[in-house]
Amino acid sequence: MKLKKVDYVRANDFDQWVGKIQTQHTINLRRGKSILDVGCGIGQYTPLFLEHFNEVYGLDSSAELLEVARSNNKIINYIQGNAETFELQRKFDTINMNMLLEHVDNPINVLQTCKNHLSTNGVIIAQVPNSTSVTRKIGVLMGIIESTGHMSEKEINFFGHQRVYTLDSLSNDCTNAGLKILESGGILYKPLPNTDLYKLCKSKGENWTNKFLQALVDYGKDKATDCANIYIVCN
Repeated sequence: MKLKKVDYVRANDFDQWVGKIQTQHTINLRRGKSILDVGCGIGQYTPLFLEHFNEVYGLDSSAELLEVARSNNKIINYIQGNAETFELQRKFDTINMNMLLEHVDNPINVLQTCKNHLSTNGVIIAQVPNSTSVTRKIGVLMGIIESTGHMSEKEINFFGHQRVYTLDSLSNDCTNAGLKILESGGILYKPLPNTDLYKLCKSKGENWTNKFLQALVDYGKDKATDCANIYIVCN
């Protein structure tokens, strides 16, 4: 799996809010009392699981990122390992993958490896960016990107994306990994890119921003194909 070295720059407020929404979504869908957060990076959101699970583990292939994660939280069990090949001597009730599958060399291998670490009745919860999001559709109409499935140079070289996903292609990867799909859908409706939404929210104040952001979540619940991110639950 290719991992791109990143600077430890704090995300703007909107990016952090999105990360918390994604983490809360996993918490809402969770099962059992143990969780493995695969591709946890610096562990920015992994600690949010502590209130809901008795055992919290984080896994990442980067020793550098895990060093930061461990320095920020001594309770979580952080483990270095490759998402495609890791072997742990235990199983988990919930395995979380937040914005990981678009980065790895072989997502089916990742899903199969995670399946091998599921407890009885456990679930894998995977979230990925949605290539049919409304912002990408608008980008096509504006001539910014060639198609909703087109990856920009920034996505490839800066973010390290290797593919784009739709609900269908995400479901196909899970099925090909031998997993049973339990649920899928969208998470967040975003009419503008994060940087523009951040500027808008910053200009409006906290009260307006909180109402607006919650409205984006609520509005997107029945518009999965237009949401910025999509998810799947399987076992």
